[in-house]
Formats: sequence, C-alpha cells, structure tokens
Amino acid sequence: MIQNFIQNKPCAIRENANSYAMHRSKKAIPPSSDKPTKTALKRQAEVFKALGHPGRMAIIHALGNGEVCACDLATVAGCAASTTSRHLTVLRHAGLIADERRGQQVFYRLACPCVLTFAECINRVDAGENVQTLRVACCA
Repeated sequence: MIQNFIQNKPCAIRENANSYAMHRSKKAIPPSSDKPTKTALKRQAEVFKALGHPGRMAIIHALGNGEVCACDLATVAGCAASTTSRHLTVLRHAGLIADERRGQQVFYRLACPCVLTFAECINRVDAGENVQTLRVACCA
C-alpha cells in the first residue's frame, strides 16, 4: 500500500522515500559497536540545547573567525548586553567556548571548533547536497 502511494507521488517524494529506506538498511549505515553511555547522551543533549538559540548560534559563528571581546558580541547576537552575557554563560557551561580576562575586558574563543563544521553540514543538507560521503576530522 505504501509502495503504491510512493509510486504515484512526484519524483522528490520517491527519492526521499528511497533514501530513507537506504538509510534504514544495514548496508547504508553500518551499526556502531560502541553504544554511547547515558552520561555521553546526556552530555550531547546539553550541547545541542546550548546551540538551540539563534543568538547563541550567531555568537558561535562570530567566534569562528577568532577571539572576540564580550562587548562586541552583544551586537553580533542582536540582543542586550545582559542577554548576551547569559548566552555566553550557557555556551561556556556546555564547553563550547572559553574565556580569558585581559584587564577589564573578557575575550571569548571557540573551545569546540567542530561545531562550525556541523553547522556547515546542516547548511549543505538544506541546500540539497549529498553529504553521505562527507567525512571530516573533528577538532583536529
């Protein structure tokens, strides 16, 4: 019944259904022998939660170019200084950024630059690119 439904739909739906079936097959994605622990899963969810706000993502992208003073990040995030401070705290607690005080100023940098690689992968998927063969070294 589902096959009949898919056959009668436009090409894009058939292709998505075929790639989903391929995704679900064991040949397309080999099963992982290392299952993540509950602690690892909780940590990963923490990181994704920290990335779950457009203002925080803007900060992450701004830090991709190198260190930035906290005073300049409020403009980048598009919010008040107090809100930016809270965003920076969330990102720092998630381990995504690090800070260094220099006199009266605090400079931030990415502690986990592979986050930008992941963001780029999302952009490529949104653009319709095939990222199945994309392999990059993380935090090398």
